[in-house]
Amino acid sequence: MDHPPVPPDWWRHLFDETYLRTDARSVQDAELTRREVDEVIHTLDLGREEFILDLCGGQGRHALEMARRGYGRVLVLDFSLPLLSWGRAQAQGAGRPVAFVRGDARSLPFGGASFHAVLCLANSFGYGATRGDDLRILEEACRLLQPGGRLYLEVADPGYVRQHLPQQSWHEAPGDLVVCRRRWLTPEHLICREMVLSRQDGLVRDCAYQVRLYEPQDLEAHLKDAGFARVAAMRERAAETQPGERGALSRRLTVAAWKE
Repeated sequence: MDHPPVPPDWWRHLFDETYLRTDARSVQDAELTRREVDEVIHTLDLGREEFILDLCGGQGRHALEMARRGYGRVLVLDFSLPLLSWGRAQAQGAGRPVAFVRGDARSLPFGGASFHAVLCLANSFGYGATRGDDLRILEEACRLLQPGGRLYLEVADPGYVRQHLPQQSWHEAPGDLVVCRRRWLTPEHLICREMVLSRQDGLVRDCAYQVRLYEPQDLEAHLKDAGFARVAAMRERAAETQPGERGALSRRLTVAAWKE
């Protein structure tokens, strides 16, 4: 069976209130978020006074956790209005000093050397229609960093995806939703068709999306092309807190890079 066509700008429409339910076992898991933030803080040796950009940060789950720990200068940028609105409401309700800004990661609305650290977490990279789109995101991250600034990037582990990710899966999501996924692999992409069904109301969503898979050496080359002077990559299993397969989030390649 051939894979379905994937719109080049699929990411403009997927990340909404339904996404917060279909992926709740990862993106609404407070303990998982705490463990992920532990790793970021340790790897980058982040200070509480540093200005941090949570790039493609969605509803800001990592930024909100950092603010809870006393990091007072954290900004979330994402394209999704529903996720930004949800995160902003959470920040205001909890009195957390997190700013939420809408924008396209390929052309960021900030001046150069504005941040000490840029985070791009939870497999939020590789969505570009071309490798050039992905490269522009890394170039923008490098532009925004002060000299000595750091980038922390998480992508799907291509080895895990190609060897272990099941072709089909389904799981129950909060409310009455059932999420069914069918996956295809090409030399460059993981492609997924996602059907979301409500037990009461029937079909909620039927969409296709794709993520470009980066081998460690390709990602390192991309980062150096973007202007980063030093890159350290490692394979790391996601810090699971519940049983079950998590799709491309099940195992990630985490990368830290430094600007001169």
